[in-house]
Amino acid sequence: MGFLLAKILILLGVAAVSGAWFAYWWFRRHFQDVSLQDAQAREELTTWRARFEERLAARPDVDLQPLVAQLTNLDAAVRDLNRVEPDLAPLQTRLDDMERRLSEMRTPESATPLQLESLTQRLGSLEGAVRAVVIPEMPPAPDLTPVERRLMAIEHSLFPVQTRLDGLESALRGLRVPAAQPPDLSPLLERLDALQSHLENPSAARAAVREGTRNLLTHPGHGKPDDLTQIKGVPKVLERRLHKVGVFYFWQIAEWSAEDVKYVDSQLTAYQGCIERDDWINQANELASAPSAAHRPLEH
Repeated sequence: MGFLLAKILILLGVAAVSGAWFAYWWFRRHFQDVSLQDAQAREELTTWRARFEERLAARPDVDLQPLVAQLTNLDAAVRDLNRVEPDLAPLQTRLDDMERRLSEMRTPESATPLQLESLTQRLGSLEGAVRAVVIPEMPPAPDLTPVERRLMAIEHSLFPVQTRLDGLESALRGLRVPAAQPPDLSPLLERLDALQSHLENPSAARAAVREGTRNLLTHPGHGKPDDLTQIKGVPKVLERRLHKVGVFYFWQIAEWSAEDVKYVDSQLTAYQGCIERDDWINQANELASAPSAAHRPLEH
């Protein structure tokens, strides 16, 4: 046990000696004298300062004489300006003249009273003339019953003409022409539409209900007809057919009973069954509430 401890102590001594020698060698190799570096830095600073002073001494002198002369002239001009006094005599003279004129002004003591007697007399005569004016009574309203009957008779007499025009329009629409040069039928169709509208609206008189029906009219006498093509399943051709039957407004369709639907459906030869199939009555109820739709006339 003692031998082992002696061996360990010897190894520790060898390690300490080796470490000391290694530290001495490392410091000898990497250590520099700080005093030597400081001396070198002082020498470089002295050299740079000497060169800078040489360059500063070698620069040319600035000639400040022109600037001094300008400042002298400016100072003299300012001094002369302070010695000038403005001449206020003309201004004082004008002020005295204005004060004299104001003191000489006199306000009139009393104004001449206005003479209103002639004006009062003229107003009195004008009032008397206005009171003497007699306004004629309104004449009684003319009886338009004969005119209405005459217009209804004209409309009934024009039904055959309208039927022939519809047939002519159908024939024109059924024409088949080569696709290379299609004829422009729009002017003719516009004239036919205008003529049909004129036949459907011969006057602004109140429309009468067709005989044997509940709300089918003889003509659109309650305002401009509604656009019936807004109802789903109603093309332009069917709208014209409905006008012939006496249907012009959404409120008419909205009020149909089962008998009315059956009657109108019997008049639509090529479109039978579409009233119930496309639910015209519910669509007409919604469209009749729109602001642009014609309102139902009040019953008297």
